[in-house]
Amino acid sequence: MSVYQSQNLNQLNIYQKSLDIFKLARLVASYVTDDKNIISMYRSGNKSDNYADNLVMNAFRLVPKIVETETQENPSLKLKYAKSLRYFIDIIYQDCKSLESTKIQGIDFVILLRKELKNLRKIHKHYVNSLL
Repeated sequence: MSVYQSQNLNQLNIYQKSLDIFKLARLVASYVTDDKNIISMYRSGNKSDNYADNLVMNAFRLVPKIVETETQENPSLKLKYAKSLRYFIDIIYQDCKSLESTKIQGIDFVILLRKELKNLRKIHKHYVNSLL
């Protein structure tokens, strides 16, 4: 990736918001699981740990998908990739709902993350429309 592409990515609202979502997802997972690392969450038999692991991993996958979309040179493929980002946003939202269903402490943080995901959906909609 060139320096120009890197600077261009940093100016994208969807890229910045997705980074914020990842950071917030990691903080929520850390709070809910008492600072367990990803491997410990994955290996845990506790449902809330497993849901928190899914949340972090799916939030982590969102950022490279945005980079992949932005580096696509074919306009029709770029639009297709951009539209597919909604799937990843919805998966993270579903992870939040699953985590909430486990009756964890810190549910307010999960609700905050869901609100931020709703904002990301709006940004995503504007992003896709800008490519049309």
